[in-house]
Amino acid sequence: MYEGPRFESSDVRIVLSDSSVVKMVMSGRRQLEHQNGDLEFPEGIKLVFYNRLGQKTSELTALRGYKNADENLFRVEGDVIVVNLEKKETLKTEELYWNPETKSIYTDKFVTVKTPEQLLFAEGMNANQDFSSYEFRKLKDSPIKLNDGI
Repeated sequence: MYEGPRFESSDVRIVLSDSSVVKMVMSGRRQLEHQNGDLEFPEGIKLVFYNRLGQKTSELTALRGYKNADENLFRVEGDVIVVNLEKKETLKTEELYWNPETKSIYTDKFVTVKTPEQLLFAEGMNANQDFSSYEFRKLKDSPIKLNDGI
């Protein structure tokens, strides 16, 4: 009995919109749909989020991505980077979850957040999907102040 993917697609681009306004674009070099409906992006995944005016607000990239069909929950892993383009803040971690229903991202893993003013380190984080606001579960050490030009 065959147990491999049900479908395999290359250069995937999925656009989610509401009232003809783009809300999110998901892309990957390769997408596998498994027999149970789960999705896998084994060669990288990129999510781009847009505001209600259709302007790009943030980007999420990772080396691999997975979607659990039953829970409608995405897990991304490997060099995960989330950038809030408006606030110029960057999150880096090794694993992150995205829940499209609650429009949130979260992780229990170690995270580094770079703002224009400081560098923050924490264990675990919750945020809204566009990374415009976030809270740490356990802040590690003191924030490092960044000098101009660093």
